[in-house]
Amino acid sequence: MATQTRNLFQHLPPPAECLALFIAALEIVPFGVMGLRNPTFFADGYGLPITTTDSSDSSPPSAKRAPAKSTYEEDQKTKKALVAAIAARNVQNGILLATFGLVLRDRRSLGVAVMAGFVATVADTVIVRAYGAQDKVAGHYVGIFNSLAIGGSLLYWGRNDPLW
Repeated sequence: MATQTRNLFQHLPPPAECLALFIAALEIVPFGVMGLRNPTFFADGYGLPITTTDSSDSSPPSAKRAPAKSTYEEDQKTKKALVAAIAARNVQNGILLATFGLVLRDRRSLGVAVMAGFVATVADTVIVRAYGAQDKVAGHYVGIFNSLAIGGSLLYWGRNDPLW
């Protein structure tokens, strides 16, 4: 029976590698491409919402002065561009993880790449905690845990572990 079980899982990667590939897919699609496609929606989920109107009025803060209105619109464009840059970083990270996991099939390199995501995730957490929506900080803590747990597992098990 043990031989049949071993043969069943012989061609599957270990759970940590599967989770790393799942993270790669998340980085590319919902955290990357969708962020590039709609920066305002992505910013809300990230924890730094981009407000398109002033909370007390339906017009920009300085709607009565034309030069200030253009400044407001420029600020909105800048915010959207910065959020799109975050989304582009996520696409790049996802492609890196997918390359290590699917093309190179190097579990240790994949572990290093996942662990390196810890730096960006901690920075994201600090930024959202200081400037953003406090209810979104918990999602960034999940990212920190994932980087440490999955990256650490991949580094610990290496390529030729006895279980897989």
